[in-house]
Amino acid sequence: MTEREKQIYELIEKDPMISQAEIARLLKITRTSVAVHISNLMKKGNIKGKGYITRSEHPITVIGGANIDIQGQAESQIIMKDSNPGYLKTSLGGVARNIAENMALLGLPTRLITAVGQDINGRMIKENALLHKIDMDDSLIVANKKTSTYLYVLDEQGEMVVAISDMKVTDFLDTTFLSTKTQKINKSAYTVLDANLLVDSLQYLAEHLNETKLILDTVSAKKSLRAKDVLHRFYAIKSNRTEAEVLLDMKLNSKTDIKIAGAKFLEMGIKKVIITLGQDGVYYTDNSTSFFRNSFNLTPINVTGAGDAFTAGLVYGLTHNLESKNLIDFCMGASAITLLSPYTIASSMSETTVLETIQKYSLLK
Repeated sequence: MTEREKQIYELIEKDPMISQAEIARLLKITRTSVAVHISNLMKKGNIKGKGYITRSEHPITVIGGANIDIQGQAESQIIMKDSNPGYLKTSLGGVARNIAENMALLGLPTRLITAVGQDINGRMIKENALLHKIDMDDSLIVANKKTSTYLYVLDEQGEMVVAISDMKVTDFLDTTFLSTKTQKINKSAYTVLDANLLVDSLQYLAEHLNETKLILDTVSAKKSLRAKDVLHRFYAIKSNRTEAEVLLDMKLNSKTDIKIAGAKFLEMGIKKVIITLGQDGVYYTDNSTSFFRNSFNLTPINVTGAGDAFTAGLVYGLTHNLESKNLIDFCMGASAITLLSPYTIASSMSETTVLETIQKYSLLK
């Protein structure tokens, strides 16, 4: 949005029934100029219909997994096939749920559509959503089923060694259930899908959510393949190097390989491509620009959840129309806050702390 469009949008958001003449009077511009700006806002999808209904009235939707995380971290170098002293903790997790909570902490209106069991863990997830003002009204509570559980082990450096997930309840997010939600989801400016969804569910949503911009979080190499046949339906994709290799059936051993991979995603029709490269940073490409961004020089405390924070940063950047390099910096800032936290969700996450983190690590370069 231009500065003038932002001013007009804010007035409309406060009073959807405000007249063009009143807007012109308040901003001291001509009524004709107001009409042109409103027309542009409608073309961009920021406002729509009679009474200038704004898109921000509808939360951004995130669809996918929610679970309980059980983390074990070794005190010293892990000895395989043996008992290792360390630390255990339980927390809320799940890719979609993590993304949603980070989005809420960043100040974004958020709707989470997931499936949980009718058990104490499911209640914990719903109570946490209520605490963070995340709308879970359209989520599914499945009787006589356990809420998903994710067990993972970290080495003494905080790097993942192995993980086991039991996410069978997520399979209840099937096409029959999702078909009752598509009309509401289509009112969101952006919708994030995580690849924990069933193949049929991912394909159904990709084909029927045609009024909202779809963002794909590929989750893992194996699960990313669930979206392979509908990649062309996504506005943006965030994957890591391994997931991109699997989706494109090619090795990404060099910057040239990564650029070729980005171009292949664009050829499919995806508008914005982000490939995370671990310690090597991030690659971004769209139809007008492409670049590599170096990673921040930090020592991670815990890598779990950093990718989910990155995706939340992506949603924030897109909804705030950030320029591409600022967009990626914001994603990396959100990820860095999580990397420096012992928890999957950093309680310090906010728009302000992300901007402070970006500034801090930019100055250290």
